[in-house]
Amino acid sequence: MSIRFIKAGLQTSLQDLGRAGFRRYGIPNNGALDPVSLQIANWLVSKPLNSACLEITQAGPVIEFTQDMAIAVTGAHFELSIDDIPVDMHQTLLVNKGEQLTFGKLVNGARAYLAFAADPDLPIIMNSFSTNLMANFGGFEGRAFNNNDTLNLKSFFMPEAKVTPKELQLQFGDNYQIRFIKGREWSCFSKDMQQQFLQTAYQVTSQSNRMGMRLKGSALKTEKPLSMTTAPITPGTIQMPTDGQPIITLADGQATGGYPRVGQVITTDLSVLGQLKANDSISFQEIDLIDALNLLCQKNDFINRLFNN
Repeated sequence: MSIRFIKAGLQTSLQDLGRAGFRRYGIPNNGALDPVSLQIANWLVSKPLNSACLEITQAGPVIEFTQDMAIAVTGAHFELSIDDIPVDMHQTLLVNKGEQLTFGKLVNGARAYLAFAADPDLPIIMNSFSTNLMANFGGFEGRAFNNNDTLNLKSFFMPEAKVTPKELQLQFGDNYQIRFIKGREWSCFSKDMQQQFLQTAYQVTSQSNRMGMRLKGSALKTEKPLSMTTAPITPGTIQMPTDGQPIITLADGQATGGYPRVGQVITTDLSVLGQLKANDSISFQEIDLIDALNLLCQKNDFINRLFNN
């Protein structure tokens, strides 16, 4: 049993919550850029929250189903239809053998997540189904899906129907404030430059990808390049290259970098980064570590309460 990609979309890949514990070997985390939306999709089809989903980026696919199946779509808001009949996101959807799911116009956000009540019939690599698009391993042949690809599935079941609580039906815009804690090299910049960074509205550039988000705004330059040796970076690390335009490391980013680390995006806001696209506006708000931890605990408690109701 399988699903067939009549049209694959701009970049549709298989992702879960990633492969933890391998960065010391130079292996990125990989996994969903919006892990919250992935977990909601899995909840809607009664699967473990870290199960593999399709991550659908900006231009969505057309998918044909070879058997009756339960699915769910969350994340970025697309106009959806099954055999040309409009359907809503954020609910358990039942599709019949031979029917086609079409992702139409992207209304807001950047990435949607499609969960299915089945498991991919694929090998698990380093404890994950996630696709590493840069190194070409994991997921489906280590790549994004192409037109006419077929993803084989196994272990089908029919879950109870659910609807995402309204509190988790997130809406995305084009202007975001991202919270961060100061990085190891924050103090290498003058007070004026720190203020400039905090007051600048940056734009996401089209050179962004799953490795990193490149921003453009008022350039933050030092009188001479900062001397840096290679240092650890993780998803959410904000680096400042010599051109003064920040780069935020994302899920497929390398394990080390050589640019000053201005800050670290807090875990609570990492999923927001996954919904940014070219020309969206982003500004930064500094908070301390204690506040960041409290926000993470509050978010996790909130989500758990909704899922357990």
